[in-house]
Amino acid sequence: MPAIRTLRGFNDHGMDRVVRDFWDRKFDSLKAPYAETNHTLAKCGLVEALANSDLANRTTLIVLRRDLAKQCVSYIMRNDFTNITLDWQWYLNPKYRNLIVNPVAFQNLGQIGTALWYCCEMETRQAYYLQKYAGQLSFVEARLEQIATPEGAATLLQALGHTGPVTLPPRSNANTAAAPPELLTEVRRLLDQLPFDPHKIAAKYLAAGRDLARPPMTRAA
Repeated sequence: MPAIRTLRGFNDHGMDRVVRDFWDRKFDSLKAPYAETNHTLAKCGLVEALANSDLANRTTLIVLRRDLAKQCVSYIMRNDFTNITLDWQWYLNPKYRNLIVNPVAFQNLGQIGTALWYCCEMETRQAYYLQKYAGQLSFVEARLEQIATPEGAATLLQALGHTGPVTLPPRSNANTAAAPPELLTEVRRLLDQLPFDPHKIAAKYLAAGRDLARPPMTRAA
């Protein structure tokens, strides 16, 4: 598990010494075969570190997406963006210097705006990594709504090389309180108003010579 210092280091300064040391220790400790589902790792240089390691040709990264509106509402219902230490430990903070999506348009929307920005930033980072590292690393793309079904889970596991039977475990780590329908409707309305295309934003970022691995000279554009 990366420390807050590691997460903040990458998202302010890119692949600095603290971040590189974390990944050196992490990779040295791994025993094959190895799998991990930890979303914080992708926020502090996982892809960059893998691409420059001898694990690159032995690693498959799962790019997991979810309905953006439902994802955003889930964060709001848990009050995930009301304490800055949660941003630092688990998510991202819009005040970081090393960002792709400019948070300015979201700032007047409070917690909803921060959750919306985070969802857009992460989906754009997925597009960024696919565009930048597709020739160096193996990626498998999946959607949460699909892999939560037996057929979708089987498709994902087949893409990862699994050929045996598939059994889904019971749901866990899910919100017990149902989201108000009007909240989901409002979040969808806000998303529909955004000129948000993660692939175009990522392509523009790359075309400008920007790189999450390098310390940025300016904030997100």
